[in-house]
Amino acid sequence: MGVSSMKKSIVFLVMLFLVSNVRAQGNEVCLVYFTGYACGDDCGLTDTFMDGLMYEYLNLTAIKYNIDAGQGNMDVFDAYRETYGLPNNVPLVLFGENDYLLGKNDIYRNTEIKILSFLNQDGTNCPLESGYVPPSSLNPSDLPGQAEVFESEGLGEVWEEDESDDDVEIPEEETETFIPDIGGAIQSMIKDVVESEHFYDWLIVTAAFIVLIFGVSLLFVRKKVK
Repeated sequence: MGVSSMKKSIVFLVMLFLVSNVRAQGNEVCLVYFTGYACGDDCGLTDTFMDGLMYEYLNLTAIKYNIDAGQGNMDVFDAYRETYGLPNNVPLVLFGENDYLLGKNDIYRNTEIKILSFLNQDGTNCPLESGYVPPSSLNPSDLPGQAEVFESEGLGEVWEEDESDDDVEIPEEETETFIPDIGGAIQSMIKDVVESEHFYDWLIVTAAFIVLIFGVSLLFVRKKVK
């Protein structure tokens, strides 16, 4: 492979990664999660798993209904079942028509895969019982029943619908464990490098270094063979 071809290959791979990353950050994904108390540990464990995903991904909106929390939520679930042809079981994650995951094992195996797939394609609209709404146009106060809406920006922010301000309980101060966002740090570093005015100089130097290492290795191999 010539020096020119190697440079082109390196530039192509870097650009492909950057374009894919920027595209994924621009798409929005929305899902509806149905859970309940009656299904016991299956729902309890799935709640913990889903809560983690809801906080983790950028541009992810999740609408959560506990169908055992009141008749209103059960009515909402019945409306969803009629609109999307859903089974009468939870836990259930809904992405759209004919696109849902049912049961703890199915949700464990496939939810994160589907979220990543949608983030890297065109995203999804929020599947409401009355139709689809873009995540950016979703108004949590318009949702029926007692819904919890998670709008993640990678910071673990949660909006929860409350019937009155008097019902809000302020938790005691807790000590939080700081978990570094390694992925975010890498993305930020790559962004800084790309936006730098010396980006192409850096790219050329890197390519030249790789070519130099390749050439030295090749000479060493040839001398060893002789």
